[in-house]
Amino acid sequence: MKKVELVLVVAVIGAMLSACAKNLVYAPYGNPVRFAKGREIVFRDFSMRFLGERHVSHPVFRPGFRYLDFAVTGRKGTQTVSWSSGTGVIDSTSFQVDGRDYELELRGSVARKGWLRDDELVVWPESDFRAALERRNRESR
Repeated sequence: MKKVELVLVVAVIGAMLSACAKNLVYAPYGNPVRFAKGREIVFRDFSMRFLGERHVSHPVFRPGFRYLDFAVTGRKGTQTVSWSSGTGVIDSTSFQVDGRDYELELRGSVARKGWLRDDELVVWPESDFRAALERRNRESR
């Protein structure tokens, strides 16, 4: 009897894992997504993980620059993508994964008016980002 129970438990667990894998919910492109250090965010085409923040000194711009670094992993490998507000102009950072172009936004986004939370980011396929930017520019005229 115990052998039959074990087989049933294994079968139920296998079915549950299979259902979970099929129903994997990807982070949406073009919408704010929360991030935290070390937590993996899985998009349809790649995953990204927040590595942390770093400060880089500069002789001309005394406050220096603050960078947020992300490990981005696609089918062909992993790279580090860094975002910075630079001298205060909030803009996206362009990057490529497996030959496709993407944009990473922090602090501000064409996805919505106002500021993003400090723990939110928006990732766009490049063509979708350009279309959203044009739409927003038309709406603000």
